[in-house]
Amino acid sequence: MKFLCSIRTICGSAAERNTVQELRIFCRRNELVENIMVLLAEEPRRELSSELRLQAVAAITSLSKVEGALEEKIPLFVVCFRSIFLLPSEQDLDTNLYSKTLRALDEMLHSLVFIHPSTSIGEELKDVFQVLLPFTSLQSSTVRQRAVGRIWKLTHSLAHYCQEKPRHSSEQSPSASYDELRLPVLGQLVGCLILCCAFVQEHKTCRCALSALRHLYRFVLWRSRWEGQLDEQGKLEQWEADHEFSLTWTTNTTVILLRFEKHLHSSEKTDLILLALQGMRDCSNYNTQVASTLMAILTVDFNPMPNDVQRIVTAIHRSRKLITEEQALRTIRSSFASLAAANPRAMTLSLLRCSPTCDKDIWELWELALSSVDAVPKMVQALLHQLETVPLGQKTEVGVLHTAAATALHKLLQYLDYGPQVRLVFPELFVALIIQLVSAGPLAPLEITAITEDPFRPSAPTSAIRMVVETAHSLLLCAEMDNLAFSMDTHNLWARLQGAATWQNGLHSLAKVMLKNCRDQCRPIFRHLQNLLQYHQLQWREVPAMAFYLELWSCQGHHEDDTCPQKIFRKYIRSKQPKSRELALRGLRNLYAGRMQLLLPDALLWLQDMRADIKLQAIHLLQDIAAQHPASIRGVLSQLAVQLLSCFNEDNAEVRWRSMELFALLLEAPGRKRLLLQAERSLLPLFIHMNEDIPNVAQAAQKALIHAAKLLGWQQLQRLACAAEVWMIADCLLQKRGRDAEQYLKDTVLHLHSPQVPVRDTAVRFLGLLGRKLRNENREKMSDIRKALEGAKEDSEPAVRCLVLQTLLILSVLEDVPPTRPRLRRWFWRTWRE
Repeated sequence: MKFLCSIRTICGSAAERNTVQELRIFCRRNELVENIMVLLAEEPRRELSSELRLQAVAAITSLSKVEGALEEKIPLFVVCFRSIFLLPSEQDLDTNLYSKTLRALDEMLHSLVFIHPSTSIGEELKDVFQVLLPFTSLQSSTVRQRAVGRIWKLTHSLAHYCQEKPRHSSEQSPSASYDELRLPVLGQLVGCLILCCAFVQEHKTCRCALSALRHLYRFVLWRSRWEGQLDEQGKLEQWEADHEFSLTWTTNTTVILLRFEKHLHSSEKTDLILLALQGMRDCSNYNTQVASTLMAILTVDFNPMPNDVQRIVTAIHRSRKLITEEQALRTIRSSFASLAAANPRAMTLSLLRCSPTCDKDIWELWELALSSVDAVPKMVQALLHQLETVPLGQKTEVGVLHTAAATALHKLLQYLDYGPQVRLVFPELFVALIIQLVSAGPLAPLEITAITEDPFRPSAPTSAIRMVVETAHSLLLCAEMDNLAFSMDTHNLWARLQGAATWQNGLHSLAKVMLKNCRDQCRPIFRHLQNLLQYHQLQWREVPAMAFYLELWSCQGHHEDDTCPQKIFRKYIRSKQPKSRELALRGLRNLYAGRMQLLLPDALLWLQDMRADIKLQAIHLLQDIAAQHPASIRGVLSQLAVQLLSCFNEDNAEVRWRSMELFALLLEAPGRKRLLLQAERSLLPLFIHMNEDIPNVAQAAQKALIHAAKLLGWQQLQRLACAAEVWMIADCLLQKRGRDAEQYLKDTVLHLHSPQVPVRDTAVRFLGLLGRKLRNENREKMSDIRKALEGAKEDSEPAVRCLVLQTLLILSVLEDVPPTRPRLRRWFWRTWRE
């Protein structure tokens, strides 16, 4: 006792002497709070023989004035409440001491929450109520009465604080005041007090609960003023009516609940529903009928948030086996259907999360949810959405939900009652499942055998891909497409759709089988794919959707005036997915078969794209046009030749190769005389690329150089190109077009950065030849040549670096040799060439 009195004394003196900080350090160092908790825990629970509890509570009240002295309050509350609430009934105790102890406890709570809170008042109340609420559901009426009495006192203080707050908070913003009084446990508190009102034989408990509800209602009205815009006349009148009700009040808990229900948030209503579920359990001390009524009222016209649906579904899944009262079970069934109708998507996700394998217990809940006719199509849509979210095999929550959705859909397809609703979205479901199959990734041969040959047992653990196969099969049967299902089984299409090397052939075979067995039923599938590709961002589904669409379109026979396919193919020719671009070009080729020249403007545009594969597709298309419709390209020969010249230096070897091939084709096309300028411009790049170590590119460059020389009438160059006399070609170029030295210099410098070592080597040697020619004609250009070669001294290839140094040395020596010493010049030059 002296220890507790000492705490009160030093707390009082510390406040007077302004030594609170030193006292806080003293309290923590000597563990005063922990020692008080030990004393309370050691007190006999069946008697109140001393003032220790009173003094301990008073000491805690004193410590509440010391900032930071009480850090962990919840364990302290637990010890205090157990020590006092679990005492025998009042008539078996010293009444005077008992009353003083309860008053001291109320003073302690009031001080901790409203006078010296260490956080916001709302947070302090939350901590206290979280510890108090479990005591209200205990079997002992005495304990319940004491716990509800403390709640009544605290709610009275809360209502009074809200009433007085506006008068003393002129400097505090309304939002700050609202945040300070945010009460996260409001829903639980209201539900608990309403259930306590059902203890009609416990008059004091019932009276305290009703009074506490009245105070809470006043608090709720105060909160509504901050949240609502009361300048609207209708809302103002409603609030005034509610305020008048709070003054008159009632003892009818149903009326009270309906009044509260208008002002509670979705999460608070959910807390109430969860509390009602606890009250409906067989082991609960609450009135089961009242709890059932509470839940029934709250779920009428309830529009819960997705997270609230998840909480309620999870609670029902865990509690249902603990409830046997028929009225309670009826309430759960009707409430579950109402929740499903209110938010079918959230209900679907919640059920999938509760049991991804869709076991027997969870399927019973599925049936309750599906009993709401309006909810069925939306829940099927939610399953479809999950199937479209991610591909198979992802080890994330979304990936697990995807497999769970396939499992639930397979289960649903086993019941004929849901067939009409499923058939409404058959095209969407079938396409989603097929896309999942072709996106599943490579499977081992044994896995494919297990999927297609082993008997399917829904109750046994099943792989995700097997579940998708079985679901797709059941879906076909549900849609009365038995012939297609049989043909897919016969032709082993399920396995062929899953192989990385076979899925495209599998889609082709599937399209043929579909059109053969059920052409009319394929039209909605085709329209759905068309709609997906036109108006949706498909991400990972893009390539399989494009492939499936192209196969169906090709197999059913296309028409020249079919504008939708044309729009789709033109859209995806610029896709980020190379495979989609390839498929789109294939579709355009098929669409414009026999009139390929109409794609000429598009091909010229695609040739300007930065992506190599699009350039390559454009070149292939232009080659076909030039070969099949040569007259159509006459008007764009010059434009096309210029664009092809820019492709000669592309990093992609196939682009260089094909562009040179096409350029050579143009040099023989009708109207080729228009290409004289482009032919001249191509000579040096083609000569340099003749030296590449990629045979296809080197040969294409040589062929194009021969045609260019032929068009220009340079017979010597044509003969040298045919014989591949490299350095004689270089000499020929310099002799014939020496006046183009500036352009030659620019083009050659570009090739110093080529990834091909032979190309860089040739560029360095040609710069040496160019320098030899310009040594006496253009000193400025000689300086540019040396500068370019200086930049190449750091080349990654040692042989090239050595050649650069040799070239710089020879050029400098040649500049120093007078024109009267031609033999010495020739000797130096021969040495470098060798």
